[in-house]
Amino acid sequence: MNRYQIYLDPNDVNVFDRLSHKLDMSRSQIIRDVLSRVAREYKKLLTATYGPKSKNNPLLKMAGIIKGTSKNLSEDVDSIYFRD
Repeated sequence: MNRYQIYLDPNDVNVFDRLSHKLDMSRSQIIRDVLSRVAREYKKLLTATYGPKSKNNPLLKMAGIIKGTSKNLSEDVDSIYFRD
């Protein structure tokens, strides 16, 4: 565990103090618990948003499924579409 210095809103500190008295826990432990919980939720958000790409994703498997002579399909769409 590392030591960090942070600034907290006085109203939040009052809530932590009341909780520490009621729960018979230290204020520091309550703050660590709160930060751990929030960090886990942010981690879920990061994983869902920027997480590793699934190798079993059917859309990614379909990418490149069309084999052809042209590598510029979007540029050559007219010549491909109007081909006899």
